[in-house]
Amino acid sequence: MGRKFSEELSEDREFEIGGVTLRYRLFHWTETVEMLDTKIDEDLVINEDGSYSFRADTEWCLKEIPRFLDGAEEVKKFKAVMARKTDPVPRIQIAQLYTYLREKVQALPTLPPSQSLSADGGGGNGTESSAASSSTEVTSTT
Repeated sequence: MGRKFSEELSEDREFEIGGVTLRYRLFHWTETVEMLDTKIDEDLVINEDGSYSFRADTEWCLKEIPRFLDGAEEVKKFKAVMARKTDPVPRIQIAQLYTYLREKVQALPTLPPSQSLSADGGGGNGTESSAASSSTEVTSTT
């Protein structure tokens, strides 16, 4: 038998952050294309001097992550973990979680094509899709 697509979707859909295990859901294809067709940087705030705002980036991730979670109880647990002042989740893990979930629900890499090619593959032409470039922009750690 050839490739069994359904088996690829049966993987464990749980992850752990801040010591709490949560479950994410798969997106219907219409949700995926809506996400891919939407520019994510429209909601981001740039500082008055034109620099990148890590606060805006993190708040944006915190606003977006709940839609990846599998139900209201998962969202409630996630918000409780993010609100903790004791044993807080670091900002970088929040950004990485957004990238991880976006990749998992879409089954697409989040790196620009030039960075996700195999070593024996061709090179990039310097252009990137808006979904790939926006995703790395949102989760920038520099």
